[in-house]
Amino acid sequence: MTDAKSYWERYYAEKKFVDGKAPNSFLVDMLPRLQKGKVLDVAMGEGSNACYLAQKGFEVKGFDISKTAVERAKSLAKEMSLELDAQQADLDLYLMGLMEYDSIIMTYFRPGVTRYYSNIISALKQGGTLLVHSYSQQQMNEAIGRDEDYRNFYFSSNEILKNLSGMKILFYQEGLIDGKHIVQCLAQKPVEKDAAKLGLFDMHTKGHDKSKSKQLELAENLFKK
Repeated sequence: MTDAKSYWERYYAEKKFVDGKAPNSFLVDMLPRLQKGKVLDVAMGEGSNACYLAQKGFEVKGFDISKTAVERAKSLAKEMSLELDAQQADLDLYLMGLMEYDSIIMTYFRPGVTRYYSNIISALKQGGTLLVHSYSQQQMNEAIGRDEDYRNFYFSSNEILKNLSGMKILFYQEGLIDGKHIVQCLAQKPVEKDAAKLGLFDMHTKGHDKSKSKQLELAENLFKK
């Protein structure tokens, strides 16, 4: 069985900037609605989106499990004379600071565990924005087992909305775009002092994730003041 790191290393070894170096079109369209400042690119790949955001004045951090992809992202940033903090890391082990980012983006990546959403949302500042763009399950051409979930970036219908309850949805659509089945979402973290009452911080601590992390407890206490 191939693990996630080996799979994505092989993927990027075989495919170099297969879609070019241009940023994701949905990111470009939504740029005016992103909260400006510090942004995190989750599973950044070869860095085309991260470099685009750096070009537009964002302070950009990004990570990917593939060393090859991260090296290409750094090379692209250097080629464009941009500042980019790019790291090789697995989301399982990547530490996001509490309310550290103004915006977070995820393109062609689907969190396989519900607690990842809680971690991502807690890493957003009040009013921060989360952008998601990936394929829907209608685009799948093969069944992907749980042991290979790391290559499953296909969202089921309304899956993102269910995992972002408590967030303000600024834009959402799923359907055929340029001949492919796509899911797109832009959401905003509430700025109200009673954000915890909206269920923002405990929406994934029930069911699959029984215990709260210390980080989420601190966030709840902060917003209850």
